[in-house]
Amino acid sequence: ALRAWLSANVSSDIAASTRIIYGGSVKPKNANELASQSDIDGFLVGGASLKPDFVDVIDSYTHAG
Repeated sequence: ALRAWLSANVSSDIAASTRIIYGGSVKPKNANELASQSDIDGFLVGGASLKPDFVDVIDSYTHAG
């Protein structure tokens, strides 16, 4: 939705070059679903990055691309 808004209201070049970072709750449980969203280019991860299963979050984004 944000990228479409940028394209319609700013320009398609800006929409294509803008990186959208998801800053909500990212955990191994929801990382695959989030990574597969076309308007999410990355994650801003907080406390989950301190847990051993954080590698699953990294893997979810690697496999989604």
